[in-house]
Amino acid sequence: MSPPAFETILARAGLGRTATSTAKPGLQAPEPLSEPLALSSVYRFRDLEQVDEVWEGREGGFVYRRLGHPNQTELERVMAGLEEAEKALACSSGMAALLAALVSHLESGDVVLAQAGLYGGTRTLLAEGLTRLGIEAVSVPRPTAGAFAAALDGLASRGRRARAVIVETVANPSLEVADLPSLAALARERGVLLVVDNTFATPLGCRPLRWGPALVVESLTKFLNGHSDVIGGVVAGPAEAVERARKTAATMGLGISPLDAWLTLRGLRTLHLRLGRQSENAARVAAWLEGRPGVAAVLYPGLPSHPSAALARAVLSSFGAMVSFELEGGEREVAAFLGRLRLIPFSPSLGETATTITYPYRTSHRSLSDEERTAARAGPGLLRLSVGTEAAEDILEDLEHALEACST
Repeated sequence: MSPPAFETILARAGLGRTATSTAKPGLQAPEPLSEPLALSSVYRFRDLEQVDEVWEGREGGFVYRRLGHPNQTELERVMAGLEEAEKALACSSGMAALLAALVSHLESGDVVLAQAGLYGGTRTLLAEGLTRLGIEAVSVPRPTAGAFAAALDGLASRGRRARAVIVETVANPSLEVADLPSLAALARERGVLLVVDNTFATPLGCRPLRWGPALVVESLTKFLNGHSDVIGGVVAGPAEAVERARKTAATMGLGISPLDAWLTLRGLRTLHLRLGRQSENAARVAAWLEGRPGVAAVLYPGLPSHPSAALARAVLSSFGAMVSFELEGGEREVAAFLGRLRLIPFSPSLGETATTITYPYRTSHRSLSDEERTAARAGPGLLRLSVGTEAAEDILEDLEHALEACST
């Protein structure tokens, strides 16, 4: 039988685990159609032999929630299938997933090369969290093989060597697309770990592992859950690399909670339906915004005007639901624009079924220096729109009403 299509994997998310039987001996109990929520923090054993068998992985089962639980296992099974990965690890947040991926493969004295213009939380983790562990983060101006090769050569000339490189498939908020095929080849050639944050693209928009070994990180909080009621993250990739991250996550208590895992599985069942509609709406919104009075620039990979347009067609199977645009007049115009929105809420996240808007300069990238915000394209006039599933006409009407404040 051929592997199921991704739409089938999604529609059946949470239906893959067999429940523990409570039937009388010799009878098969009916199984729940939906994944049960497993809230127990600890499990009991028949005897010492079973403890050893479960603890060493020779027998299926669970010991203690920090080490794993049924909802986490089912979510990891589904995510590994979506990412075309050997294994997946579900964590308590996107930052926890990134931390587990990096810390499990780096040690004090190592260097990680990071794309300039990464999500502000990632930059803070690299600059503050990893620095305290003695791991240095070096910024690379563009997510291309040429730029990273030059950075690797520069380090080598000083007797240093990077152990990992990190990029975003689609950068936040510039929506610049990384040259993943060339970066994957470079990582193999130089023997460095490639870490790809695929949150904006999702597995439906890009599967980075198709170009070679890497660790793919996703924020479950965003499109994968889709309902703004979960905090979670996932790491997917080769089994050996993911299991190293799993040991780190278990030791540091970075695992996802049962409820967040359960809610994510429920949200995943409609990802292909939600994201398809959101991407269609986003393309329409981006085309409508381009050239409007008061709009200085529109950033959307599906627009021919976007700097990454050609690369986006090669790397992405969908241009996604994110649109960034810059208003003339900077922060003053941004304040006026946000004040006139009636339908679209100002909210510092993304991926919800409803359209939301945020101001990276004051939210996700506020802790960065002016130089770092410029590199991320998170300037004082830029707004980031996460386009939802509403009727496109209603989204456009609200944007038009708000833009009137910028053209008077």
